[in-house]
Amino acid sequence: MRAVSDYGGQPAGPVDRDDHPPSPRDKRIDAMKSLVQAKDPLFTSDVSRRAQEELDQATYDSLAYYDRWLVAFRRNLVERGYLSEEEIERRMAELRARAGG
Repeated sequence: MRAVSDYGGQPAGPVDRDDHPPSPRDKRIDAMKSLVQAKDPLFTSDVSRRAQEELDQATYDSLAYYDRWLVAFRRNLVERGYLSEEEIERRMAELRARAGG
């Protein structure tokens, strides 16, 4: 069985080789991951990749590159005991309320 990220041999169009500069949001996601990796050396890119590759195909395909990072980052924070799902959901609700939505 192939991993969700393995597109080798699958029908597809041409590969987009244009540079895609990261957005400020993408840079924040990367910075958060780097800060946690500095604190926990076992929080590696391999750990992130594993969490991304365990997504179902539809979810994996629907997310942009850094959005897959963010989903994996959240999962790994919970798995490693840094935060609970409840803590994350509570904080997200607080932020939504503050933003008015």
